[in-house]
Amino acid sequence: MQSEIKSERKYYIDNLRWACILLLVPFHTAMAWNCWGEGSYIWFFGSRALSTFIILISPWYMPLLFVLAGVSARLALKKRTYSGFVKERLSKLLLPLISGMVTVVALMTYYADRFNCGYKGSFLSHYKVFFTKLTTFTGYDGGWTPAHLWFLLYLFLVSMLCLGVIVLQKKFLPKLSFKNMNAGIISALGILPLIFCPVLNFAGKSVASYIALYLIGYYVISENSIMDKIVKHRLVFLIIMLITDVTSVYMFIWAENSSEVLSTVVMYIASWFGILALLGFGRKGFDMNNKVTRYLTSRSFLFYVFHFIWIVIFQFYLSRLTDNIAVLFIIPIAGTFIMTFVTCEIIVRIPFVNFLFGVKNNTISKN
Repeated sequence: MQSEIKSERKYYIDNLRWACILLLVPFHTAMAWNCWGEGSYIWFFGSRALSTFIILISPWYMPLLFVLAGVSARLALKKRTYSGFVKERLSKLLLPLISGMVTVVALMTYYADRFNCGYKGSFLSHYKVFFTKLTTFTGYDGGWTPAHLWFLLYLFLVSMLCLGVIVLQKKFLPKLSFKNMNAGIISALGILPLIFCPVLNFAGKSVASYIALYLIGYYVISENSIMDKIVKHRLVFLIIMLITDVTSVYMFIWAENSSEVLSTVVMYIASWFGILALLGFGRKGFDMNNKVTRYLTSRSFLFYVFHFIWIVIFQFYLSRLTDNIAVLFIIPIAGTFIMTFVTCEIIVRIPFVNFLFGVKNNTISKN
């Protein structure tokens, strides 16, 4: 039985996950120049060029992570009990969320307060601000926020809510299967996140949409027959994604006037077909298992937790030396990759601290 479970591991799922997480470094670095009026922990001025990069990748990279989480949940529940799954989610999502908020996020808001609001106090004294200043929940003014760790919060909530759906399905519809869907129906599934977009939507992030994506990952994308069809039509999916992605950028960044409703619809089309294209090409050419991919898989979670603070630190201090956009963009990216991996290596080697951040030990899987 153990060998069967090991052979079922889908390495492209792990590889797509760490690739998306690494992509967050240039994405969050570029947010310092977003041109649509959103604040940031460090914000310089609006740049349409860098904003174009942000909008090109924003429709699909986080939704893809929820789909991958759904696929991973189905694999996990084949070898874990429901109670074991809940305990794992508590230790690998909720505990790191709390640990990250009182350390990484608190430090990010401290620098944001200094940069945006002229805060003069110490980091330790800023904890009072962090825990008592409840304003926009973005943290850009130094107040409380989950920051980028919103993903851990949402994924924990989505995982628990969907577990309830899964338990009921197994009890009342034990033979439910979606493995015979054709490519047309698979393509049409993208309407579900769009339909649920207004439900439980907080700051542009819809819990209901992410539930839909997670359940699609669990019930549909996890089927090998479905993935075979996605691989077969991956080029078509990619073309649709590129057309709608570019259209979304034009409407959101470059057009003088555009319909908000139409822009949202186009973005969700780009999102879904981006997910399908990346899954197809990932399954076809990224389903590899070697020392590098195993290392990146083992460190991707910690990398996600710690990367943003290094971006903030680099941009904060470099901005005191120069206003050159290339320097403020390129050096923080390079420095963040280096320092975040260094941070990960330190964390995994410190007993109890690694537990607080959802890491058991310093081993790297050889499977």
